[in-house]
Amino acid sequence: MKRTYLFILLCAAITGSISVSSCSKDFLEKPKGGAVTTDTIFHTVKQANYAIAQMYNLCIKGYFPGNNPGNCRPESITDQLYILHPAYSWAAATINTGTYVTGNMSPSGTCDPSFSDHYRGIRQANLVFQNVDLVVDGDENWKKDVRGQALFCRAMQHYELFRYYAGIPIVSTPLDGTANLQIPRASVASVVDSIVSWCDQAAGMLPPTRPSTDYGKVTKLAALALKSRVLLYAASPKYNTPDDMKSIISAARYNDARDSVLCYPNYDKERWNRAAQAAKDVLNHAGEAGVSLYNTGTPLTTGETYATLGDYESVYNVYANQELILVNTENQAPATPNAFEWDRYMSSKLRLASWGVKNNVPIEFMQLYEKRDGSKFTLDPSGDDFPAYIQSLNLDPRFYQSIAYDGMYYNSNRGVLAYYKAGDGYTAGKLSSSDAGPDGYAMEVYKFVARINNMDDAHFAWPVFRLAEFYLNYAEAINEYSGPNGEAEQYLNLIRARAGMPDKHPAGIQAFREAVQNERTIELAYEGHRYNDLNRWLTAHQVLNKQFRGIATTAKRINNTLKRSWEIVPFINRVYPTRYYYVPFPYAEVSKNYLGDGQGWDGQNPGW
Repeated sequence: MKRTYLFILLCAAITGSISVSSCSKDFLEKPKGGAVTTDTIFHTVKQANYAIAQMYNLCIKGYFPGNNPGNCRPESITDQLYILHPAYSWAAATINTGTYVTGNMSPSGTCDPSFSDHYRGIRQANLVFQNVDLVVDGDENWKKDVRGQALFCRAMQHYELFRYYAGIPIVSTPLDGTANLQIPRASVASVVDSIVSWCDQAAGMLPPTRPSTDYGKVTKLAALALKSRVLLYAASPKYNTPDDMKSIISAARYNDARDSVLCYPNYDKERWNRAAQAAKDVLNHAGEAGVSLYNTGTPLTTGETYATLGDYESVYNVYANQELILVNTENQAPATPNAFEWDRYMSSKLRLASWGVKNNVPIEFMQLYEKRDGSKFTLDPSGDDFPAYIQSLNLDPRFYQSIAYDGMYYNSNRGVLAYYKAGDGYTAGKLSSSDAGPDGYAMEVYKFVARINNMDDAHFAWPVFRLAEFYLNYAEAINEYSGPNGEAEQYLNLIRARAGMPDKHPAGIQAFREAVQNERTIELAYEGHRYNDLNRWLTAHQVLNKQFRGIATTAKRINNTLKRSWEIVPFINRVYPTRYYYVPFPYAEVSKNYLGDGQGWDGQNPGW
């Protein structure tokens, strides 16, 4: 496949254009010479493609870390991942992990990398949408397609803002900065309706498929997928709060009419029905897009070649496979010579083999994986042979295809992994230490870390949407609307069967809710979903207000053979204040006095 890298068209090629001008400006300002550069950049298809590429660069980021020393996996603020604190907090500074996990997030440093960047993306999408008709050599089909892409990109960045802040300013035209513009926060209902409307419009303009040379561009199915995700979130308790859950979130609400920017005024079960129908639309249109669940009937990984991968591991290793609806292709950009690009490798100690930030797995998350027979387990507190014990647990194959552990054979490059501390005359394993000293932390995420094909990273593409999500969206929404039925079970169990796990038949809404939430947690692990899910389910305060623990291993000599003894050790005491459910707006935006009513209310989220 010839690969087109949408995200690496050089900004230098459009210096002085609307794209670069807007990058250094407040999103309410007009770039100098805007009319001239607009006419210039939107004169030919070739020139307009630079603006379109910049639109993708700003709007479809997925959650793949870009080239910044402070970037990390987004799961570092959830229960899926622990980055050593405070020693490596600098390596997760983009989302302020160090302050977030200790309960000290503030408007001057939140888990949103950049509030203004969202609006730069929205501005770019609006400029493309507004000016594409100026292109003299583009036919109407091309212009219609580009308008659809721009609508999707506008919707995508409004969604990104929504998941952090709830109601936000809705911007559907390029703001020119010629007046003292006041754009207050819109209600949750208005934001959701706007995003859904743009997705519907985009779906009517975009093609169902694209040639391989346009891989990474949005399609009709991507627009339907975004609509499904937004409606699922909107139906969830954070925004559509049942009476028996209001006490959970009341401390993060105004508890007056202003709550319209935080949630719907009343719970409505029909929102779940709307979410179910949107998910079913994705499933119904997947065929015409050539999208299907990646399932060859091979649940187990048996080697380090493409042919020996289990289906779950194949989903994130096989480039452009049939399950992927939309991906971020930034990882396809050639590495910059001599650049500090360790975060291209997910800041992985395992990937770099020497210096690196270990992506440690808390046992609280590990224990969410079931055993192969579908039963739960509790990790033994200690023992003398850690790899033998982990193998004997016979866990869900997705565990072994996502998480590396001390004593695991990784591949011919790394051999058997050595995370253990020194002991009984053995020196410490190569992966045991950090800048803070030896820790022996024995489990590390390797999903999206090179293992096969001679540890080549080039086959990775970050999944913005893949079909499995919408199987689970549909199952969740059906259950919440009408209780579990055969169709809800079918889609839940199709995901489990692909992974090599037995069917589940939960009895009752609560039992099915627990089953589908756990299935989603495991199936979509390390793909940027966990933060959103814990928050929309209103379970983050339960999951993230506790001590997280890990496994530490030490070399042990038994019958003159190296073994790895283990013990459970504390990682960190996590703190999640209730007000975290709604991220604070930056001080710089609040001080402009446009978010609220311009009088006594500045628009800031409660508690901040």
